[in-house]
Amino acid sequence: MPAHRASAGAWLRAPGETYAKAALFRGRGVEEFDGAGNRRPLFDPAAVESGRYLESGASLYAEHGLSRDVTLLASAILKLADLEAYDREVASEVRGLSIGIPDLYLGARLPLSRGAWAAALEPSVSIPLQAVDRRTEEAPRIGNGSASFALSAAVGRSLPLANGYAQAAAGYRARAGRASDEWYGDAEAGVSPWGPLRVRIRYDRVDARRVASDMQGSLAAEAGARNARRIAPTVALGWRGGSELSLTWRRTLSGKSALRGSEWELAYAFLGIVRR
Repeated sequence: MPAHRASAGAWLRAPGETYAKAALFRGRGVEEFDGAGNRRPLFDPAAVESGRYLESGASLYAEHGLSRDVTLLASAILKLADLEAYDREVASEVRGLSIGIPDLYLGARLPLSRGAWAAALEPSVSIPLQAVDRRTEEAPRIGNGSASFALSAAVGRSLPLANGYAQAAAGYRARAGRASDEWYGDAEAGVSPWGPLRVRIRYDRVDARRVASDMQGSLAAEAGARNARRIAPTVALGWRGGSELSLTWRRTLSGKSALRGSEWELAYAFLGIVRR
């Protein structure tokens, strides 16, 4: 298994092996895709002179090989969402700020196939913590406040070119309450073209089973259904001992009730044996 993979995907971790990734991110958007998938300004130009949505925070993701047949997964994210706009009617700035940890993700990876082609099954749950502080009514929502259960399958293999790999996954997420269930999937490929340099590219998509309405925008649907397709190229430097420093740029290409924006992520990852 190539050591530079962002996450194991179709491969399980060896017993006692741990992969941990800590990241800082910052994103920005001034446009959105409405419920019909059309691009439009984030705010009504007739009422708002200018506006933007800013998002920043930190995340932690970990995988641990419990045994040869079980890899445990966990992740959490601390997010700050900041909404700024200048209202023409009242001739003043409108601002909303939210900060918190919306939920905790826990999962496991189980083998379906080993060999040249690896495959794995990944059940997971998302537990809403609702540890979010919304400073004003205008503040954007963080998370959707509902528990979910997801099941996905992944397949992948190593490539002979530049110590490369390719993998793809697809799954279904069922949500409790009024939030829409969704299909999701991703594809990723990476190579190490020279020494410590590592290059990856990832594509992912989420398709909710229902989107609220043709006029529903990304901010109104922050806790609801949305469709989105994103691309994320990564450049990384790795060194002996299993550590890696990476820079990722994410861009939403299309969607429904989704923010059209970009995000930068700076991450440090470690891969090693913590228990023999």
